[in-house]
Amino acid sequence: MKYEKYLIKKGKLDLLSSLKALDKKLLNEKLKEFGLDDIYELRDFILDDFEFCLNISKDDPFTKMYFERLRNHENSGEMSVYDDDVESLLVFVYKDGNSYSYYIPTEIKEIINRLLGSMAPEERFNLVNAANTPIIKDLKGLLETLTISDLKNIGNLLFVNRLSNKPKKELVKIIYSALTDKDKLTNLIERFIDKEFKLLKDLMKNKGTIQDNHISMEVYHFLYVTGVVFLFRRENKFYISMTDDVYNVIKEIDLKKIQKIVDENTKVYNLVRSMVELYGVVSYQHLDYYYSLYYGNGNVLDVPLNALLFCARADNIGTTHNDHNLYFIHKILQFRDLEPVFDDILSRQENIKEKPISLEELLQYSDYNYYEETDAKNKFKKYLKKKNIPSDIIEDIIKTISDMYRLGNEYIGISIEMLQKHGLEITEKNSQEILNYLIEIYNHSRIWLNNGWTPIEMRQE
Repeated sequence: MKYEKYLIKKGKLDLLSSLKALDKKLLNEKLKEFGLDDIYELRDFILDDFEFCLNISKDDPFTKMYFERLRNHENSGEMSVYDDDVESLLVFVYKDGNSYSYYIPTEIKEIINRLLGSMAPEERFNLVNAANTPIIKDLKGLLETLTISDLKNIGNLLFVNRLSNKPKKELVKIIYSALTDKDKLTNLIERFIDKEFKLLKDLMKNKGTIQDNHISMEVYHFLYVTGVVFLFRRENKFYISMTDDVYNVIKEIDLKKIQKIVDENTKVYNLVRSMVELYGVVSYQHLDYYYSLYYGNGNVLDVPLNALLFCARADNIGTTHNDHNLYFIHKILQFRDLEPVFDDILSRQENIKEKPISLEELLQYSDYNYYEETDAKNKFKKYLKKKNIPSDIIEDIIKTISDMYRLGNEYIGISIEMLQKHGLEITEKNSQEILNYLIEIYNHSRIWLNNGWTPIEMRQE
């Protein structure tokens, strides 16, 4: 479409002001086209007609996706807009340098937001990742449509080694071989949880394809990222489908023998998910400890090997819970008589206190290699340098102190002992000064047991 006819000079963003900015000849054409007398009637007509039409199609996922894209690309220089919407004066085009851009009048945007709201992450993922083609049952053909990065990701999840520097053609061959290997597929299925296992069994009962417009990404996501299933859409229907190659191999696997392993995985999934709800983070190093407290007899040997393996693939937790609100209940997992409270927390996320920072940030705080620079640490570094502590030892000291405070498993007294071991002389005269530095570092440390809040932030709240 040639936009010159509809170009305006961007000014006020309400619909009336936008209409007034149109070329007078074009404006008269629109009044005549709709049988209206003046610009005020035109404004009311556009708003009433748009709301009526959008209300009819608001439940259509593709309508939602279009308007989501329309909002996201507004003023971006990317013309993600139908010609009809420009001609119907639902959006207005202007020149931004050498390219075209558009904006949505405030009243139109208000109607979109009111009727459609924001698209849920699951809904957006399904729409973006579903191939708009007939259902394809050829595994090799589907693998050839994937990127090198996607193929390597599948390989990593299937524990396939030496994928670096391989051309795409060879990667397709390697991944195809892995996904049609009975032992590898068995090992993969042994990492499923209950909902995923049920989906797999349902697929096997239905010759590898299920039509479901209310598909949950949490259920199919791991099967999808490992190449076991693919997502398709035709018109307004979604399908999860397994290729014939994979379907025929899984037919040879006795799924009944895997049920017990899946049950153990599910217990760990519930534990990890609960720790996310309770603490805001999951520390892999502590999982066996918490597992034994809740499910076993306090012995790390109670933890099934497959259960620990499952924790490494807790992808759907990070994917589907990063917008949920979290809070912390101290040591709840250590008391079996609190099991009803534990279970209740799983079911009432909407009532949980708002967390201060994103889950992605919180998760990194449970990584033992994480380090965050602060003014308090830099001041203490300068102090240690004045005391002639070597630079490499200073870095080790600060990193150790950071980890101790952040993970909440050591105290300031231990820090004093460590400083003495590293050659810092501590006397009655300088002990309070050193203690002040350590307290300042602690007060500005993001402590993962506090949901990533610093003690200063905790007091402020």
